Amino acid sequence: MSAKRTEEQKVFKATVKVKLGGEQYEIAPLVIRDSREWRAKFVELLGAYPTYVNVSTDDPEKFKEALEALLVASPDTVLDLFFEYAKDLPRETIETTTTDAEISDAFKEIIAFAFPLAQSPLEAMGKITQ
Repeated sequence: MSAKRTEEQKVFKATVKVKLGGEQYEIAPLVIRDSREWRAKFVELLGAYPTYVNVSTDDPEKFKEALEALLVASPDTVLDLFFEYAKDLPRETIETTTTDAEISDAFKEIIAFAFPLAQSPLEAMGKITQ
């Protein structure tokens, strides 16, 4: 959706621009305290996926539960997480003008915002082993 942010933009809390429903919006990164809580909710969402991955059609009820979780509840949770991060955006307007694909692209931008520190240990390991 947008170009990769420079280190300077990351340091100075530059916003990321996303296009939703034909409109351009800016999303500011959350401060550490709020981001910490948001990341925990995101990890909780991801942590539920393995529960459903190995479900087979051998048990139709469990298969139906897995489909509902993955195709109905999970996208709604992602949408909630999106608006928890992009708390200044007009949810009502965006939900009536935006496609799932647009939210998916914008959510990817938020993920990059929310987890920049996750790369730090990997970068450090790379420098140590060189």
